[in-house]
Amino acid sequence: MTEHRDVTSNRFEFYTYRLGRSQLDRLFSIAAEGFRPEQLKFETERGGTSFTRSTLEELVSSVAASPLPGDPDEWSNLSFQAIEDWKHISIDITRHWLRVSISGPDATWVHGQAARLKAIVEPVAGTIRPSELRSRRAAKISLAAGLLAGLAAFLIGQGTPDLTTGGAITGAIMVATVMGTIVFWIGIAGKGKTRTLISVTGEISDRRWWQDLSMADKIALGSLAVTTLAAIAAFLSAYADVWGS
Repeated sequence: MTEHRDVTSNRFEFYTYRLGRSQLDRLFSIAAEGFRPEQLKFETERGGTSFTRSTLEELVSSVAASPLPGDPDEWSNLSFQAIEDWKHISIDITRHWLRVSISGPDATWVHGQAARLKAIVEPVAGTIRPSELRSRRAAKISLAAGLLAGLAAFLIGQGTPDLTTGGAITGAIMVATVMGTIVFWIGIAGKGKTRTLISVTGEISDRRWWQDLSMADKIALGSLAVTTLAAIAAFLSAYADVWGS
């Protein structure tokens, strides 16, 4: 006779995260509760080779001993599975997400484990996709840059009789376009990349947001700073000429 059971499921995802070894150990320790060692599986993929072990320590050691090229301390993916009859927990960590799935016939156990696992990850993770975060930030800064450029052109036009309205508008559009384009590019450049970091051999120190920028993003940010300073200098110079005449 076929056995029928009601199964409860719980799943959650994070799209940004910074997990060091201590958080990983706590995460997997809770996830492994109630399962036997042979029911656990840790796995990672590197250079087309899949490594599978029953503990994280064994997996780290096997990767370190592998002749494959690359830094063995840098990991881009890690997965965990624990399966016993109808009970199942999986944790999937990639460059794009951290996904946890729990299912079992005991609803209290399912939701309880989900809450405990989420409590470990939540302080160092986020649920908004990095590309969306960048786009939101870029849109806000671009709008602010455009408004400031328009205000500067308007004030100069008001105080300078020789500057036509068309000239003021054209100047505002040019400045807003340049500043907006640079800032918007910073916000969405490399949106396929993610703000995710995992360390299986140590801890992750706190970093400032500019430390996560690529070299191209840093160059663009520098260009924005130069453009902004030049615009401010031009505005102050023009306004000084107006008040000095």
